[in-house]
Amino acid sequence: MHKYLSPLLLGITLLTSTINVNAEGSIAVEWAPFIKASGVSDQELIKAADLVNKDFLTNQKGFIKRELVKKNNSEYADIIYWQTKDNAITAGNAVSNCAQCGEYFKLMDMEASSKAGAGFSHYEIIKIW
Repeated sequence: MHKYLSPLLLGITLLTSTINVNAEGSIAVEWAPFIKASGVSDQELIKAADLVNKDFLTNQKGFIKRELVKKNNSEYADIIYWQTKDNAITAGNAVSNCAQCGEYFKLMDMEASSKAGAGFSHYEIIKIW
C-alpha cells in the first residue's frame, strides 16, 4: 500500500464530509475540519495549503474559493466553495493523485482529525484564496 494512501483516503473523507446544497443553483460549501500535527507551525501549514490551492484546487472544475480557519492552536478547518456538489465530489476523488495534498495531509494528525469539528465552534480566518 502506498505510504500516503491511508491518510489520503481519510483526507478525501474530510474534504467531502460536509457538502451543503440547499437549492438548485446554490453554491456547495465543503467543511473539512482537522487537527494540526504536533510541532507544525501556522506558517508551515499555510505554505503547504498554498501549494494545494495553486497546484490542485484552482485546476479543479467548479472551484470558487477556499478559506483556512483556526479555532485554537490545534483545531483548523478548510472551507471550500464549489459551483456544484458534483464538482466537490470529483475533486475529492482526485485528491489521491495530488502530491501537494499528500504533503498537506502529513501536517495533520489524521487519527485525531477523524473526530474534529464536532459541536458549535468559533474559528478565526487565517487565509482566504
